[in-house]
Amino acid sequence: EALLRAAAAAADASDPRPSLALAQLQLDGKDPAAALRTLHGLRSLSTSPGYVGALVALHERTGDIDAASTALEAALSAEAAPLALLRSGAQFYARHGRWAEAAALRRRLVEAAPRDAA
Repeated sequence: EALLRAAAAAADASDPRPSLALAQLQLDGKDPAAALRTLHGLRSLSTSPGYVGALVALHERTGDIDAASTALEAALSAEAAPLALLRSGAQFYARHGRWAEAAALRRRLVEAAPRDAA
């Protein structure tokens, strides 16, 4: 892990692979807090549904629902948020009883892709 941490620190910011590998090792070692610290440095992936989903899931796993919501809201602030992100955001808010936010994302999803809103 130390070698991977050094590689991630020295890696070009445009290549997230070393940091993603380090986060995976940290998760394998059952350290979600360390994985979160590693992932938070990957700003180039900030609207990627997979990246945002991982952040949200890890924050949920550590019990920090507010941080999960903040990560999700930051990604959703983009005008053209990916449909997958709108879907997962609506599911997140529904899971946590935040019905108004869930409904707002479902409306955005229907407006963006009326035939793909299921």
